[in-house]
Amino acid sequence: MAGTVVIGCADQSLAYELRAQIAEAADVEVVGVGETTTELTDLVLQHDPSIVLVHDLLGPEPVHQVVRDLSLRRPASVAIVVTSDGDPESLASAMDAGARGVLSYPLSFADVQQRVNTALDWSRHMHSMLLSASADGGSARGRAIVVAVAGTKGGVGTTTVATHLAWDVRRELPDHKVLVVDLDLEKGDVTSLIEARARTSVADLAKVAQDLSVRTVADAVFQHESGLHLLLPPDDVRDVEWVTPSAIRQIVGLLRQQYDLVIVDVGSHVTPVQAAVVEIADEVVSVITPDLMSIRALRRNLRWWESLQVRKPETVHVLLNKSSRQDEVQPETVRRLSPGAMLTTVIQDMGHRLESAMNSRAPELVTEVAWWKALRAVGREVGVVRSTATASPEAGAAPGTRRAAGRRQKVGDAGSAAVELVALLPMIFLVCAVLWQLGLTGLTYVWTGYGASEAARAVQLGETPAQVRAATLDAFPTGLRDDVDLELASPLPSSVDVSVRIPAVAPGLMSTPWTATVSREVVQEP
Repeated sequence: MAGTVVIGCADQSLAYELRAQIAEAADVEVVGVGETTTELTDLVLQHDPSIVLVHDLLGPEPVHQVVRDLSLRRPASVAIVVTSDGDPESLASAMDAGARGVLSYPLSFADVQQRVNTALDWSRHMHSMLLSASADGGSARGRAIVVAVAGTKGGVGTTTVATHLAWDVRRELPDHKVLVVDLDLEKGDVTSLIEARARTSVADLAKVAQDLSVRTVADAVFQHESGLHLLLPPDDVRDVEWVTPSAIRQIVGLLRQQYDLVIVDVGSHVTPVQAAVVEIADEVVSVITPDLMSIRALRRNLRWWESLQVRKPETVHVLLNKSSRQDEVQPETVRRLSPGAMLTTVIQDMGHRLESAMNSRAPELVTEVAWWKALRAVGREVGVVRSTATASPEAGAAPGTRRAAGRRQKVGDAGSAAVELVALLPMIFLVCAVLWQLGLTGLTYVWTGYGASEAARAVQLGETPAQVRAATLDAFPTGLRDDVDLELASPLPSSVDVSVRIPAVAPGLMSTPWTATVSREVVQEP
C-alpha cells in the first residue's frame, strides 16, 4: 500500500465520493473518517496518515486552524482541503494554513489524481527528511533543537537543570543562540535562578497568535547579559488563559527558525500546553529524584502522555537527580521501575553547594566541577549539539607528603621495658581479640541489613524465590553464605527476614552460637 488517508467530512455522500475517487486515483487506504474536527484530530494522531482530506465546512473548530495545528504536530501528514467555493481567497487561506492543495467540489478525477499523487510524493519526502534528521541528531522541523524538560513533582530540580544546562551550552559555544522558555506558567522559577526582568511574556505572544511573525517573537524575548535568551511566563496569572496549545505550537515553530537550541521548562503538571510542547519537542527529559513518590509520578505522567498520543514512554529520557549513596532507592532500582529510558548519567546530590548561586541568581557562581561535568554528559546523551574540544577541569590533586613520624626510643632502661611488655602481652591480645570480635559482629549485622534490603527489592520487582535468595547471598562474603537463612512472609510477601550465624575470628572459619537477624518491609507498587 502506497499510503494511508484520513478523511474529515460531515457530509456522508461527499465522504463516500471522496473514498471512491481516491481509491481509483492512487494505491492508498482510507483508515478513518471523522465527522468533526475533534474526531479528525484523533484519527490523525492515531494513524499518522500520509494524506489528510478535510472538508472546509467541517466543524465545530475552524478548519484552517485545525490544518495549521496538524501540520505542526504531524509534519509528514499532507493536508488537502476540499472546498465548494473555488475563489482565490479560499485557496490563499488554505495555503496559508499549511495545506498542500485544494480540491474543488464537484470533484474531477484528473484533479483528484494529481493532488493525491503529489501529496504522496511530498509525504514520502518529509518522512525521509525526518528519519534522516533523527539519525543525524538534528531536527527537520527547523534550525533549532527543541528540548522539553519536565518534572515529576515539585522540588526535583527541573528548572535548575534546564537553566544551568542552557547556561553551560552558551558558555561552551558562544556562537550558538540558546533560548530558555519558561512554560511553567503558574509557578515558573527561571527568574529565581537568573536575574531577568522582561516587559513582554509568552502570554503577550499568545494574544496575537494569529498574526505572529519572526520579528514579533524576537521582540518578546529577553536577552541576558550572558548572551542567554529568555522567554518568560506572564506576571499576571489571569493572562495564563491566553496561552493555548495552538498558540504554543506556532510560537515554538517560529522560535525554531531563530535559535540553535531551545530548552523549554514545562513544569511538572500535565496540562494541554505541556502536552503540546512534549509532542512537538525533538527530545523530552523527565527529571526525577530517588524516591517512590517521584517514580510513581513519572509513571503517571508518561501514561497520560501516551493516552494523549503526544509521546511514547520509550522516547522519553529519564534523568535521576539528587542521588546519594545513602538513599534507599538506588539508580539500579530506578532503572528497573522506570517506564522510560533512563540516562546513564546520574546527577549526585549537591546539597548546599548550589545554594549561593541560587540565592544570588547567578549560575556562574557554581564552582562545583562535578555539577557542570554531569550537565555536559546529560547534554551529550540527549543529543544537544555540543563542542567536545573544551576539556572539563580536572579535579585531581597532588599527593600529599607524609611526615616521618617514627621517633627513636632511648636505649636507657631497655631491659625493664622489655620485661613489662612481655607481661602485658596476654592482656593486649585479649583486648584485641574482643575488639576484633565486636567489629566482626557489627560487620555481620551490616551485611545482613544489605542482604535484607536486596531481598526486599527483589520481592518488590516480582522475582522468583531462587532469584531473591541469589540477590540476598550476593550481599554476603563467600564464607558466610552457607549460614544464611531467608524467610518470606506468607501468603503475601509483605516482609523478609534474613538471619546468619555470627562468625568467630573470620568468616568461614568457625561460628558463634549467636545469630544476627534483620527484617525489611516490602513496598508493593500499585
